[in-house]
Amino acid sequence: MMNPRWRLAWLRWLAVTAATLLLFNLFPQIDLAVSAALHDAAAAGLERFPLGQAAPVQALYHAVPWLGRLALILALVLVLRRDTPPRPRRQATAVLLMLVLGLWLTVNVGLKDQWGRPRPVEISAFGGLHDFMPAGQPGGGCERNCSFVSGHAATGFALAAVGLLGTPARRRRWQQAGLAAGLLIGAGRVLQGGHFTSDIVCAGLAMHLCALLIRQGWVLWRRYRADQHRHRTAQIAK
Repeated sequence: MMNPRWRLAWLRWLAVTAATLLLFNLFPQIDLAVSAALHDAAAAGLERFPLGQAAPVQALYHAVPWLGRLALILALVLVLRRDTPPRPRRQATAVLLMLVLGLWLTVNVGLKDQWGRPRPVEISAFGGLHDFMPAGQPGGGCERNCSFVSGHAATGFALAAVGLLGTPARRRRWQQAGLAAGLLIGAGRVLQGGHFTSDIVCAGLAMHLCALLIRQGWVLWRRYRADQHRHRTAQIAK
């Protein structure tokens, strides 16, 4: 039977996710209104979202994928090295799992390449060719690397993995850091017309789902190892 604390965590995630998708589907004008406020109808090309062309926004946009790759390589090295201390090994393992299972498999392969949601710059309301699609509804004119959800924002949210297998206080600190990073990076992508607001929020929910799976898997693994140790100790005592 599932621990009541875990059951509450899963129910909370399901409730927030359902409420988020319901909100953005009942009121799709939220996405459109935010992007419209950043759109310049008189401009052409990338200049249609002028704030997104600011140097800090562009620098963040180009740096984030490289930071994600660097984090992946560093985490892999720490996991494979035999002399890595236990705490850094746990942190590296969580980061590696979050980047592979969360960012790559869930966000990029599972959602962005399958959902088909056009980006703001691609829809007719902002000078593009495709129709607007509400959040969470599959289909649309995009074939690959689409708008739902934001990979850049997910990379920022992945920062929470550093504290994922630590104490409650450490988990909270890194969750706050990951939330701040994801929202900041996501805001830049909204300014660029690369994503809708809902893409950022749903990226956070997708990564939180992966965090729950990783954390619960680790707890179950530790419990299994402890049971095995007790069993071996009992056998030796006989």
